[in-house]
Amino acid sequence: MRSLRMLLVVVVLCAVAPPAGRAEDGSRVTLAQAQLFSTPLPARTRALDALALETAQRTSIETDLRSRLVAATGPEAFDSPLMFLPADGPLPPLGVEEESALGTWLRLGGTLVVDWQGGGTQLEAFRAALEPWAAALLPGASLERIPRSSVVYRSFYRVQYASGRVRAVDDLYGVQVDGRYAIIACFNDLLSAVERGEGGEYRHEVVPGGDEQREEAIRLAVNLVVYALCQDYKDDKVHLDFLKSKRNWRLPGEE
Repeated sequence: MRSLRMLLVVVVLCAVAPPAGRAEDGSRVTLAQAQLFSTPLPARTRALDALALETAQRTSIETDLRSRLVAATGPEAFDSPLMFLPADGPLPPLGVEEESALGTWLRLGGTLVVDWQGGGTQLEAFRAALEPWAAALLPGASLERIPRSSVVYRSFYRVQYASGRVRAVDDLYGVQVDGRYAIIACFNDLLSAVERGEGGEYRHEVVPGGDEQREEAIRLAVNLVVYALCQDYKDDKVHLDFLKSKRNWRLPGEE
């Protein structure tokens, strides 16, 4: 795992720490939503607070239970390897400063999770517009389906599909940089499945799969945090051999 000092946009931020999110100086992983000046979006810090708690309870990663908003071009962005970008409508072109800053952040090792929350009627239009938006950040970038064999689906849990508040698209899509997914898109309103109210109750109904689908969504969200911190360590041969020894486990597509 690598230690990063970089930049950020509307998304989840994590203060890097070796190993798996535990910093040697005792700092905690902080989840945050970055702010884009050209794309004002509703704050989802309550959802990020809930994700921070789930991550702390389920893994050995120590998290700050209070998330924050961070300007994409601000100095605090340089401390974060992960960002969630919630979107409920088309993403307009970024300003020159934001485009340069975010593109540099992605190339340095940042992971941007785009979380579509706009519902099914605008989904295809959003998905079609996402690739050129990503290509503006990473020239030549191509948005592709992330195969189920990817470490993204097993960085901590073995997740069977991409879940969220809804189940519109069972696959994640992503843009690769140097063999890793720098941009990951989920089209199922992932953050809303995790979000809780002040009393600890879940704020949004999950359809059509109810509690089972919500659990899959939480596991996926935790996986994304672990993936951003640890990258592809579970693709190492020692981890694959161990998994395959358990209940005849195989990567999807293997005989």
